[in-house]
Amino acid sequence: MRILKSTLIIVLFLALSLHAAENGDSVAGALPPVEKVSIGPGRAFHVNGRPFFPLMVWLQDAKNFPAARLCGMNTVAGYWPKSSGTKDVTEYLPMVKNAGFYGVMPFHRDLKGDPSLLGYIHGDEPDLPRKVSDAQVIPAKGLRINRRTPLSKLLDGVTHSWSVLDPLENAEITIQTPTPVTVRSLAVWLTVSKGLALAREIRFEANGKEILKAVLKPEKGQQKFNLGQPQTFSKLQMTVTAITPGDQVWGSMAEIEGFDDSGKNVLLAAPRTVPRATHHETMDHYRVIKAADPSRPVFMTLTGNFHPFFKKWPEEEREDLYGGYIKSTDVVGYDIYPIYGWNKPEWIHLVQEATELLWQMADPRPVYAWIETSKGGQWTGPLDRQKEVRPRHIRAEVWMSICRGATAIGYFTHIWKPGYNQFGVPEANRKALREINDQITRLTPEILGAQPKQRVSLDSGGVKVDMMARRGGKDLTVFAVNYDEQLKKSEVKFMVPGLKAGAEVGVVDENRTIRSGAGSFTDSFEPLAVHIYRIED
Repeated sequence: MRILKSTLIIVLFLALSLHAAENGDSVAGALPPVEKVSIGPGRAFHVNGRPFFPLMVWLQDAKNFPAARLCGMNTVAGYWPKSSGTKDVTEYLPMVKNAGFYGVMPFHRDLKGDPSLLGYIHGDEPDLPRKVSDAQVIPAKGLRINRRTPLSKLLDGVTHSWSVLDPLENAEITIQTPTPVTVRSLAVWLTVSKGLALAREIRFEANGKEILKAVLKPEKGQQKFNLGQPQTFSKLQMTVTAITPGDQVWGSMAEIEGFDDSGKNVLLAAPRTVPRATHHETMDHYRVIKAADPSRPVFMTLTGNFHPFFKKWPEEEREDLYGGYIKSTDVVGYDIYPIYGWNKPEWIHLVQEATELLWQMADPRPVYAWIETSKGGQWTGPLDRQKEVRPRHIRAEVWMSICRGATAIGYFTHIWKPGYNQFGVPEANRKALREINDQITRLTPEILGAQPKQRVSLDSGGVKVDMMARRGGKDLTVFAVNYDEQLKKSEVKFMVPGLKAGAEVGVVDENRTIRSGAGSFTDSFEPLAVHIYRIED
């Protein structure tokens, strides 16, 4: 039944496309050609002088465009080489346009002035931490390298990790130190696994001179050997001269150590954590883009690691790193997926907190948030143990982002389990996305409206409820979401100065009204509930 429904959806979209083409229109008719993109008051996007709220989908093959359109998205962000059979992004952007979207694309000089180009985007997550090593461990010719267990692990100080030596018999490596070191003893840590060959005898040479021949015990742990006299070198060569054969020709070793007079391991080269791209590199790229085309804003997506909650960077380094990134872009967003990414619905409040924090850090730049849409992540264990991303989670995350100042929203739709799918959103969540995005699109003038002169506030009795009040014309609109991770229900009192007793407060899209008291009105919020109120002036 699901396959039939999906097929009917695609057929319907293609029929509409054909009808539009036969009548001389494109499916993108709802989006006018981009003549000018600007950032207005409240960090709102304006296209051709009119407010626009980007609803983005990330990195899609063109075959998924109909599904994204039916979910109410209006912008495609990102491109990878050869996507949809294209030679480069200049061939991909016309596909984006013909499907009815604007594009936020990697920079290409030939995109300048394209009427479907909303903006450019930096490489994804430049702040993503990665480990690098300064260790210089050089394999001899004929030694096959396993990229999952690089030879640098032999010097990383982690004795429960290992490097593969393939083949183990006569395996030879050379350790190159940055400056000469002096050692009084050498040590190796073997790994012993059933079926693998095991090193039995080894030889060390320092600067081409033999300094140690040793017989190893067939056991795990450190095996340390004192040298006859201190040895100074910048090049240390180790050769496995004899092995105990196993079912496999390869074996492994955990660590090689060299100790000086004080007992310090002078061969240690612990890995360092660095970002995927430094903020200086990112700034260089930003300057290239703006010099070539200042007419479009540049977007950047960060990981959630700017939030101190994740403790990925020391505080001083975190502030410098993210301050530099933010200066290198015009629009900045982030991705935190509490359920899809960590299997922790109790972390849902982080979306509200992260949006607020980034909004403060990015001033005066617009901020956006990427929102999870399903389970199926590759890092959260077996699929049957992954928790479901429900419509209520998506809706709450979207509105807690908007209430904290986001003026664009993106949706991450990729799944890896049970199989890779760029648009693996379950049917119930697709329906919810359509409803959410339709509501945002209809209410864009209100969402991006001016702050009211009166201070609207709430009392939720300690439950985490957030709100935003805006005027998109004469009427006052109040957006509110219960984002309490403990899933508490709340009776929320909204204080609206000047509100007359007995006034009608409309609840948008809920077919109900509330009678106000003098200067206030009250409503009930179930866990993760979202309500939008309109008070006519």
